[in-house]
Amino acid sequence: MSSHKRIHSTSSNTHKAPYKMPKIWRTPSPPSDDGTDPLDIANERIQDLEQQIRDLHSFINAKGLTRSAPDSILQHMNQHPNAAFILAIQIRSAAAEVSDELSDQALNARKTGVTSDDMSSAMLKYLSEVSGVRALPGGIPIAFDLVMDLARYSYGSLDDGDGKASGYGDRPSDTVVDGLIIDLARDRREVEPGWDFGKALTSLREQRKHVAEYGIEGFGVESIGLLEGWEKSGGEVVDLT
Repeated sequence: MSSHKRIHSTSSNTHKAPYKMPKIWRTPSPPSDDGTDPLDIANERIQDLEQQIRDLHSFINAKGLTRSAPDSILQHMNQHPNAAFILAIQIRSAAAEVSDELSDQALNARKTGVTSDDMSSAMLKYLSEVSGVRALPGGIPIAFDLVMDLARYSYGSLDDGDGKASGYGDRPSDTVVDGLIIDLARDRREVEPGWDFGKALTSLREQRKHVAEYGIEGFGVESIGLLEGWEKSGGEVVDLT
């Protein structure tokens, strides 16, 4: 009979000892010419870099540039405990500036052609940024308040004397605002059970009444309906939409 050879035999008469990496002894770095420990120099450099980063973040915030900061920088800035508040301030400020400019033009709507319809369209950009605030720690209540402000910025004063400033009913932001308020109101009640939603409801009702006087209908229909449902139920979370 022919013998069979095992190709991958695990048995052997000789056992090799496992290979051990030789120990590498590291000697401390020699001091520099002036006697300073290189480790101290490195630590000092790290502290300088950390301070430069803090200064950079402060500069970006002060100049209102958080919204346009590169992702690599924004990731670090979003770790700040007040990141949601800071971002909301910058969005609100930018939106208010655009709203004020368009509102001034709408006061002379017959000449400029600018109406609340244009202001509504202009707010879509800022409404799309609300999700960034919402996603940050503690951002839900801040995002809700931001949407309430953006809703006001979307129509301006409306009082141009001849009714032209109110536009022609082409207000794309109204539906977006309505949906965001509904979603954020529900989320806010979860994270903030004692939230006094009555103040928001009063504000929405006042806004609806104001814009209706200038022919703008349908403002906040769904969101007001939701909050009124909560109000009628004595604060119980009842969804009537």
